[in-house]
Amino acid sequence: MSSSLSPQHVLQRMADKRQELEQLLVLRQLSSHLQTHFDELSEKFEGLMQGNEAVAKVLENWADLFRTIELTENYATQDEQEQEQSSLVRIPIT
Repeated sequence: MSSSLSPQHVLQRMADKRQELEQLLVLRQLSSHLQTHFDELSEKFEGLMQGNEAVAKVLENWADLFRTIELTENYATQDEQEQEQSSLVRIPIT
């Protein structure tokens, strides 16, 4: 049993397939734009992460600096207390 398709039916099917192809091409183009957008976004996030690392390092250095200042102040206070208790005179050398 062979079924023959009418020419109108074949033409309609071809038109449907053309329309489907056009839609697929549009989808491919939109996908390409989306990929480009995400690639650019990824680069920007990478830059932000590097910036965050730099800021974290600066903040870490500030914490070390404040600890050093505190140790220096404590040492200077101890040195002053020792000078008050000592009978030695210190002469600065320039």
